[in-house]
Order: sequence, then structure tokens, then C-alpha cells
Amino acid sequence: MRWLLVGLLAGLAVGAIAAVVVARFIQLPAVEALTAYQPPAATVVKARDGSVIGSFAAERRLPVTFEQIPKVFRDAVLAVEDANFYKHPGVDPSGMARAFLRNVLSLSKAQGGSTITQQLARNVGIVSREKRLMRKLKEILLAIEIEQRFSKDQIFTLYANQVNFGHGVYGVEAAARFYFGKPASALTLPEAALLAGLPQRPTDLSPIDHPERALRRRNHVLKRMLEEGMIDRTTYEKAIAEPLGASPHLDRETSAAYFLEEVRRSLEEKLGSELLLEGGLTAETTLDPTLQRLAEEALREGLVELQKRLGWPGALRNLIDEGIKDLKAFRHPSWPFLKWQPGELTYAVVQEVKAQEAKLIIGSREGRLPLAEAQWTKRTSLYSLIKPGDVLLVRLKTLPPAPAPVEVSLEAEPKVEGAIVVLDNRTGAILALVGGFDFNRSQFDRAMQAKRQVGSAFKPFVYATAFEAGYSPADTILDAPVLLPDEHGLPTYCPLNYYRKYFGIVTLRYALEHSLNASAVKLQQMVGGERVIELARRLGIREELHPYPSMALGSFELPVVSTAAAYAAFANGGMAVEPFFLTKVRDAQGQVLVENRPRVRQALSEQVAFLVTHTLEGVIQRGTAAKAASLPGHLAGKTGTTDAYTDAWFIGYSPRITCAVWVGRDKKEPIGRRMTGAEAALPTWIRFMQAYLERLPAGVRDEEFQPPSSGVTLIAVDPRTGLRATPECGENVILEAVPESKVPVACSPQAHAVAELPWERQMGYYTFKPGEPITTPEAVAVANAKAAEKDN
Repeated sequence: MRWLLVGLLAGLAVGAIAAVVVARFIQLPAVEALTAYQPPAATVVKARDGSVIGSFAAERRLPVTFEQIPKVFRDAVLAVEDANFYKHPGVDPSGMARAFLRNVLSLSKAQGGSTITQQLARNVGIVSREKRLMRKLKEILLAIEIEQRFSKDQIFTLYANQVNFGHGVYGVEAAARFYFGKPASALTLPEAALLAGLPQRPTDLSPIDHPERALRRRNHVLKRMLEEGMIDRTTYEKAIAEPLGASPHLDRETSAAYFLEEVRRSLEEKLGSELLLEGGLTAETTLDPTLQRLAEEALREGLVELQKRLGWPGALRNLIDEGIKDLKAFRHPSWPFLKWQPGELTYAVVQEVKAQEAKLIIGSREGRLPLAEAQWTKRTSLYSLIKPGDVLLVRLKTLPPAPAPVEVSLEAEPKVEGAIVVLDNRTGAILALVGGFDFNRSQFDRAMQAKRQVGSAFKPFVYATAFEAGYSPADTILDAPVLLPDEHGLPTYCPLNYYRKYFGIVTLRYALEHSLNASAVKLQQMVGGERVIELARRLGIREELHPYPSMALGSFELPVVSTAAAYAAFANGGMAVEPFFLTKVRDAQGQVLVENRPRVRQALSEQVAFLVTHTLEGVIQRGTAAKAASLPGHLAGKTGTTDAYTDAWFIGYSPRITCAVWVGRDKKEPIGRRMTGAEAALPTWIRFMQAYLERLPAGVRDEEFQPPSSGVTLIAVDPRTGLRATPECGENVILEAVPESKVPVACSPQAHAVAELPWERQMGYYTFKPGEPITTPEAVAVANAKAAEKDN
């Protein structure tokens, strides 16, 4: 055997020399291709704090320099792939001989005996990858030539940046981030050994899909390092005792999936697919990772809770019905990313059902669902609820050490959808964006792509137009039936309030706080629908609008993001902002290709913006959004509900951010009975704002909306009449913002008495001139005189 080995080595040496001699007769690819070779590099997307939130690539790759490759990884690769790398001239005859013998003994071609240099020639496509004699000869010749053109460190760097580690990941840096969530420079010995072993068969040795094989391969690498003297026995034994510790760390955060998809679409449109996927770009965005996570959690929990109120929707799917017989072999795509934390939502497969409990499969563990954890469904037996093969949404409750089953509670997979957009009021930067319950379930972005009827969330634009025309929140309007022209000009349209009742003489503040439909439509008729449209345009609304009376009630469809931006102008002193999510895009050399700056313009006067904001604060303090009154800080907002309860909105803001929430179904169908904005959307907004405000310092959390330096004054008024508060009108007083030129006259018992009458009897006391402020001193005098006549 020894003489056979010597003969083989000699033959290989002679063959190599002969190959050099005959190289001139073989047409070889140009090695110069390596000099200019730039591996396709991923576009990296960063949040506003500089953290990486995702990437786009045909091959996920993050090139690094030789100095950035840790020695522990270099040693591991050399030990298992090419121990003589720094000694041979590109070809290792002894390695080829060993591979030849193994192939002969195993009657296969499993071992190629290729050096790192030879593998590099294959990986960068200089030679083909098929196992043929001519390919092998070319590979040997090219390896020798590469060694003459490049240093060993350069060759290893090219190899480390090019090699395939499985799951679409190329290069050691991308592999370290994918499998361990850390840069390559932070790899431990066991982690480096695991990665070094993957390129042999990346798919078959995947630690995610085949952990046992991966463990054996890792330990083989560690043994080779021990044999080569790179580590000692103690270090080796400690390393092989370590668990794999590998799990997929997505280059796309699940909570930022919709946001990243918007980034992808924008970059592809501006720069093209090739540059996006291979150009090594760096995209800097406006995303706030903390707010994004809070928005994701708020929407998911809000939709799950809403679905539970609507009723048990049934299982998501049934695997047995789909023809899947081996339930234990099923792998839900979300399982590899489980954090295994109490309270976490995940999916489970029903394996066995009994009346009082069900046995589930959750990833690699068993789960247990007791009937008590499904009480909200009002079922008395699990037999009537689920069956084997069902895929359920569950919440992890208790997590005892394996193999004890994880106890879970049953949750409701929402049939409704939703969206959240969070904007910086001052700049328009999109801080968080969620376009649906689950990106894997539906990639349609309801935050930016969808247009839905806004309902009463449109009313602030009508009231802003009125305030711009000279009206005051303290002015009054008669909330009563009225016939108005329809789209054909016929007087057939009679706006109805939500509770099908009218409230008579009310202040504009009261009408907006309680979202009175009749008052909003009347007010639009008084100021003119075209003026409302013109104001909406100034605030950034670009969708088609027509001055029908029903426009005041939000009969037209708007995107969530542009509606949120329009509200941000109220908080921003009338300065309208244009939403944006990309700040800079740089190429691989650091040159700026795209740059966006905040676009801000004065759309409303400070006075009008403050009047709207001050009124919308009342919506939360005592109006349709009173459920949010207990939140800390100063907040303003408006509910939105459409006919038949097909769309539910809440758009609210603090002095710093605006958060818009939409809930509905993708098809134009009712959410459920009486599912108003306050019932369906507001709880999600409250959940998000509560978490956001709790994280702010007290001084920032208590920040107030600042009134303008002139033009508006704050005065105590009687909320029922809108007149200046007096002792005769009682103790119910609010602080009202009014134009300095429109300070109300003093309240009187007579005016208060008229305000308390049923609306049918108030009509004779209500006087105003169209186009002028409603509650004039003259009108009050008339009301007082008529009240005095009545008393006499």
C-alpha cells in the first residue's frame, strides 16, 4: 500500500508538470477575471439608529476583508478543507491522492481532493462545476496560475466571501449573521467550526434542517483542528460539548416586513433590479426599531382580541384534509423563529383531541391545550371546536423543560385585517409601518397600497375649513334633520346621526367630539365643499374628491399613510409634511445615489391648526374616544366609522408623533355588528400609544400642544352653549380655544335654558346669517328675549 501511495504521488506530480507543459494547447479562461471580480453583494437596509433591519440579494452576501475574518474560522476551514494551503502551489498532490483512494474504496466520486484555490476557481465560475476530466485538468492549471497572481491571503478572502453556506447565504459574514445573529468577527470556536463544515454539502448539512448531521460535521471539523495542532484536547472537549446554537436570523425582521417591502419596491423602481440585488447598496431609512416592534405587537394583539369578540373563526387550515398524513413531519415556517417566551403567539398542529384537552405539535416540542384555555369560545368540549390536523393560533403559557409539554391557550386567527402608520409630526418620517396581520399570510400593504373609506375621520378637514373661514369651536350649529341635494341635485339626502337622534343647538366642539353627522354635513354646506377639498389638497390628500354633502362623512377612499400625514399638520402648527421612509442610498463605494430630506410647507395657519387640535383633544377627553382618556400625556384624535361597519379608523397624535390605525376586511364586507372606530380600531391605538408613552421621559411625555403666540385665546366657557362661563350657568366649565376676535359673550340662564330644550323646540330660537359666525351677540339676544317671553 505504501508503494502504491508513493507511485500515485509521483504520478500526480509528473502529471501536474505535464499539465503545465500542455497548458498552451488547452483553451483556459482568463484568470484576470478574478482581478476585477466583484461578488454580487446584498443591499443592506438600516434603521434610523444604524442597526441592520434587512437586506435584498439574489445571494445574501456581505463581503469582508481578510482582517475581518477571524483566525478561528480560518483555522477551521484550513483544517477540514486544505491543511497545506499555505505550503502548496495551488494543487496538493497528497490531498488528491487521499481523495483518489477514498473514491476507489467507496466506489464513488464523493471526494475531489480540491484545494481552496481550486474551489475558488469553481465558485467564481471560471471553470464549470461538473466532474469531468477536462474540467479537473483546467481547474488544476488555473489554480497554479491563480497562485502566481494572488497572495494566499487574497485567495482565502475571495474564497471566504464567495462560498455557499446554504439557505441562500454566501460568504462567512452573511453566514455568521444568518445562523448566529452576529458578525463573523464575534464567532466562537464551535460556531466557526460549524460554518467551516457547511460548504461541503450546504443543503444536506444545514443545522436548521438537519441538526444531527450538522453536529457530526461540526465535531469532525473540531477533530481535524485538534489533529492539526490548532487546538488542544481540553479546548476540543469543551467545544464538542457545546450545543449547535444555530437558528435562522432573518435578514428581514418580521415586524418590519411591510416596511422593507416598500423599501424594495422604491429602490427597484429608482435603481433597477440588478443594482438592488447585486450592487452592495446601503439604504438608510427612517424606521424606529422600537416603535416598529410596538406597532407590530399592538396590531397583532388588537386583531386577535377583536376576532375573539367577533367569535371563533375556525382553524386556519387542516393538514389531513390537504393530504398530509405525517403530522410530525410538518414544519410551520414560523417555528424556527420562536423565542419560546410566555405570552408569545405561535402556530400549533393538533395531533390528538379529547373532550377536555388536546395534544399539539409546536416545532420540536409537544403542546397541551386544556379546555379551560378555550373558554372564550363558549364550547363545553374540544370535540366541537377542533380536530386532528388543524393548524391553530395559540399563545404560550407555561414552558416547563422538555420533554414536558408546553401549555397553551387557544387564540383566534383573525379574519379581519388592519394597518398602522406612525409618523414624525415635524418631518413626515415614517417611524413604523405595519400593513397587515401577517406578511407571510398576505404581502398586500394596507398601510400604503390600500385606499379605504375614511368615514368620520374626514370630519376634521371640514371643521378646519370652518375655523379658517372664521368660525370658532364655541360657535353653535343646529343638529337637526335637513334635506340636501344628492349627486343628481335632488333634495333627497338627509344625514342621520349614529344613534338616529338629533341634539339640537350644540357647539362645533361638541359636534366634532361626538361625531354628529348632521352637523358635519351642514357645516360643509355652510363653508362650501370646494373649500374643504382645497384645504384637504393643501394637507396632502391627492385622491379624487367631489363636493357631495356625504363627503363630510368620509364617503371617499384615502390611503392610511396620506391621511395620517394630513393629521400630522394639525399637530405641527399647520406645517404639512410629506411622508417618506428612505433618507439616503449609497453605492458600494459610499457614493450617495438617492437622498430624501423632509418636505415641509405651511398649509394652515398656526391658529387654525391649534383650534383643530384643541378640539380633537376633547374627542379623547370626553368624546367618541373617551376610552383613551386615561392615557398619560396630551393627545388628540378622531374616530372613523363607515356605513355597514366596513371600515374602522382611529387617527390620533401627540405633540411628537401621529399614529393612524385602520381595521377592516380586504373585501368590502362588515367587520361586525356595531364595529365602530371606537370599538375596532381605537383599542389597537391605545395599546400602541400606552407602550410608546411609557417609554418616554416624564418631561417629554407631559409635553403640551403649544398655542400660537397670537390670534387665539383660551377662555372658560359653558360647554353646552359655548358662551363665556358665568356662575349662573353652573359648574360644568371647560377651557376653550377661540379666536381673539371672537370671544363669546357671557352665558345667561336664558341661553342655557334654550340649550336644554329638545331640538324640535329649539329651532325657533336658532338664528344665524349664512357665512358668518353662528353664535353672534345678536343671536344670543334673540334667544334670551324669546326665553324671557316663554318664562312670562
